[in-house]
Amino acid sequence: MPSVVSKLKRSMSQNSLSFRLLSYILLCSSVLAVVITIVQLLWDYRKDVGQIENSITQIEASFLQPIAASLWNLDEEQVQVQVEGIMNLPNMQYVLIKEILGSSEVPLIEKGMLKQKFDISREFDLVYQGEVVGRLLVAASLDEVYRRLIEKSMVILVSQTIKTLVVSICILLIIYYLVIRHLNRIADYTRSLKLDSVSPPLKLEGRDPHPANPDELDGLAATYNQMREKIFAELSAKEKANQELAGERDFSTTIINSSTSVICCLDQSLDIDTINPAGVILTGYSQHEMAGRSWLELFVNPDQREEIAKQLKKYQDQKDFEITMTDQLGETNTLIWSFVPFYDGDHFKYLIAFGYDVSSLKRVEKEIKRLNDQLEEKVIKRTASLEQSNNQLVIAFDELKRAQQTLVESEKMASLGSLVAGVAHEINTPIGISVTASSYLQDQTKSLQQRVAEGKLSRAYIEELTGNMDESCNLLMSNLRRASDLISSFKQVAVDQSSEACYTFNLEENLNQVVTSLNHKLKKARCIVETHCDSELKMHSFPGSFTQIYSNLIINSVNHGFDEWDGERKIIIDVTRQDDRLLIDYRDTGRGIDKEIAPRIFDPFVTSKRGHGGSGLGTHVIYNLVVQLLKGSIVHDTSVEHGVCFRINIPYHNV
Repeated sequence: MPSVVSKLKRSMSQNSLSFRLLSYILLCSSVLAVVITIVQLLWDYRKDVGQIENSITQIEASFLQPIAASLWNLDEEQVQVQVEGIMNLPNMQYVLIKEILGSSEVPLIEKGMLKQKFDISREFDLVYQGEVVGRLLVAASLDEVYRRLIEKSMVILVSQTIKTLVVSICILLIIYYLVIRHLNRIADYTRSLKLDSVSPPLKLEGRDPHPANPDELDGLAATYNQMREKIFAELSAKEKANQELAGERDFSTTIINSSTSVICCLDQSLDIDTINPAGVILTGYSQHEMAGRSWLELFVNPDQREEIAKQLKKYQDQKDFEITMTDQLGETNTLIWSFVPFYDGDHFKYLIAFGYDVSSLKRVEKEIKRLNDQLEEKVIKRTASLEQSNNQLVIAFDELKRAQQTLVESEKMASLGSLVAGVAHEINTPIGISVTASSYLQDQTKSLQQRVAEGKLSRAYIEELTGNMDESCNLLMSNLRRASDLISSFKQVAVDQSSEACYTFNLEENLNQVVTSLNHKLKKARCIVETHCDSELKMHSFPGSFTQIYSNLIINSVNHGFDEWDGERKIIIDVTRQDDRLLIDYRDTGRGIDKEIAPRIFDPFVTSKRGHGGSGLGTHVIYNLVVQLLKGSIVHDTSVEHGVCFRINIPYHNV
């Protein structure tokens, strides 16, 4: 009970809805009570006045003739009795009888209180046998009527006030228990709602959370809970998107600031808005000094400015502009520029310029040209004597060896190129889907902005929009995650192939990274790869070399073993450890190696596709890596009936 009283007191605060409802009910009830009281008093007043007028009419009908006869007979005592009878009538205040003597009127009998003005008065002629013998004046007072009306009005007003107050309090209690307390519950829940954590749903006191026949309050609570869930979902999605955007922004900023190319943003007047540190190194000016200055003045020699400005002010993609500039020290630099316009919606905002410094390449080009000019003279001089020719042959032989080594390295890079092509193809599909999803999200965002501007938002549209956006975001995230996995695998492979660093690595992960990178070629060749390796097996060695070995073996199987092959297409790679040795068993089910070249399979330039793109260096590279770098051995097992089988045996190093 005390809690109910305290809640009622709080609800009766001046600014509460309960206070205003009670005020309005009391005001309306009071006005209605006053109006009803006035109408009833007017009715009683008319009734009482009508009774007085009826009494006066009764006097005219009942007393005039007797009084006139008594007055004619000079029976003053009888007249006195008749006047007393008139005074006994209700509300009679004054009676006066005048006797007419000649042409004058003489007061004969007077009864009651004389006033200058009466509320109701009438004067009658007393006629006896056709002759006026006197006059009768009767007057009535409304004081008693007014007194009764005042008493009655007080009773009515007091009773109406009590009744109104009781009814108002009852109505207030009903409204409080049916509406106000639930509104207070919703308000308290809203004030205690925290957006940084998921709170329990709103429940109204004394109500079923899932009623069979919900009313407006149940609908309001359900709608509020739905709104709460949508707010938390949207805030979570927004926070996640902000984190991703912050990461992408930091990543992009790091790339731009660490780039050796000049990257700057130009406004419509071709003035520099922002520029990366590479521009500072090239020009010698600080970023603050270059901001707002003309790009043409800093990076273009005067004789080229007019033509370049005319081309750039088309605000289109421009590529491979070879532009010369002179820095503060007077040195001439040559840059290859590309320009990409950036639009904010339909409005042009920036022209992004990318400048690649090719000054050193230009100097090398000039040197090569100079050497070429001198080549003919050198050839003539060298052919002047046999000794010089022999020396040149020795030099040529040495250069041939270096060329052979270069070709071996080129084969490594070609293998890396195949990995790049495969990963690029694999990444193309998720990136394409992601671009489509992001474009759809952009269209939906524009549609939402348009509806907000037009004021045409609806609950159905918002629910449909959030469903579509959630589905698009899921599609976008899954495909971007797939692309990220591919890029991570390729990045690891690329780093390992470009470095001969020695460290401890997981053999299964190294093998799976190569298979993932070559997935495009394997799919195109309709080939299945089975790998068998202990997931806990680790080794301290050169992971890039293992990657090169696996990729060359797989590419050889795809290009030679399965090309125009109608049989089973399967590659099996077993990696096991036996004491201090690591054994790699590689097999495929292709056409195998021709008997003519099988004994020379590890020699350089031995290939079954001479003239069809085969270099003959793949197995030679594998042999060099296994024997020279890893200090192991590799053999071609010719005892298998189908396909090829290579067995690699290398020392195992755990640390």
